[in-house]
Amino acid sequence: MEGAKARPRRRVWVWSAVGALVVVGAVAGVLVARNAGGNGKKKSDKDAPPAAPVELTEVRRGSLATWLQTTTTLEARNSATVIARAPGEIVRLAVEEGEWVEKGGVLARLEDTEARLAVQRAEVALEMAKRESERGQKMGEQGFLSDRELDDHKLKLRNAGLELEQARHDLSETRLVAPFAGRVSERLVNLGETVVAGKECFRLVDYDPILARVYFPERELPRLRIGSPATVELDGHPGHTFTGRVSLVNPVVDRSTGTFKVTIEVRDPESRLRPGSFARVRLRTGSFDDTVLLPRRAMVVEDGDEYVFVAHGDTVSRVAVQVGAVTGDTAQILAGLVAGDSVVTIGQGGLKQGSRIKPVRL
Repeated sequence: MEGAKARPRRRVWVWSAVGALVVVGAVAGVLVARNAGGNGKKKSDKDAPPAAPVELTEVRRGSLATWLQTTTTLEARNSATVIARAPGEIVRLAVEEGEWVEKGGVLARLEDTEARLAVQRAEVALEMAKRESERGQKMGEQGFLSDRELDDHKLKLRNAGLELEQARHDLSETRLVAPFAGRVSERLVNLGETVVAGKECFRLVDYDPILARVYFPERELPRLRIGSPATVELDGHPGHTFTGRVSLVNPVVDRSTGTFKVTIEVRDPESRLRPGSFARVRLRTGSFDDTVLLPRRAMVVEDGDEYVFVAHGDTVSRVAVQVGAVTGDTAQILAGLVAGDSVVTIGQGGLKQGSRIKPVRL
């Protein structure tokens, strides 16, 4: 009886042990499978390249103007040094430095007593010559004078007229007058000073409009036209822009520098600009309306070709573009893009076709 009872107990223990082994094996299989799946996922994430942080800009349509920029020194339209044409003492100064004078206006007067007396003597001589000529004409008609004597009377009359013109000219030389309307920039003589012929007495300038003469490389010659608008800025007038226009484009290129001269007229009704001032000049060479625009920094140059990276979701494609006019950091796109495209403008250095990106605000 005891032996019969022991056999069932042994069978129960054996089957219990087998069950335990099966359970342990199943658990171990599950753990191995999980570990294998987890390791595979980590390995895949490690191998995949991370998304590159980039800044995106939307392509837009707008207007673009192209400019040439340079610096220069402003010049007066006209400038002259007025000299004494006759010797004499300065008896009157009619203007001072900074004053405006019209063309022909008197700047100063020399002592003119002798010159006025000479005019009076010439006037008397001319009157006498006229009377003699009239008497000779009547006597000639009566046959008392020969043709030769009549010709002598005519020559005397003509000579008296020339003497009067000379005397009046000499009198005018005692007046120093303005050759054009302008402003006195410098007075070089004093009241009571005795000057000689050729002495510099006044300097006169006309700077309405004031001129800006600039020089550009020969390649820019086809882009410039008379009447093209320009702007001028000066350190002495911060924040203010003066407008001007091209008045002259010199067609001759300087052989030594390879440049040509452009003259710009700048109107200044308030007379704030002065000759000799340093100025920054911008000259408009073209204007484009309703054109495709993109920041220039989005371009990548390779072997002379330009291309950009266009975003499509979280990836990019490399697109070749044709660039037209450029102003500052804005470029005109002639082909390759349309308005609404999203283009990488920062972070494109390490990108290639199909690269993953992560747009961020920089």
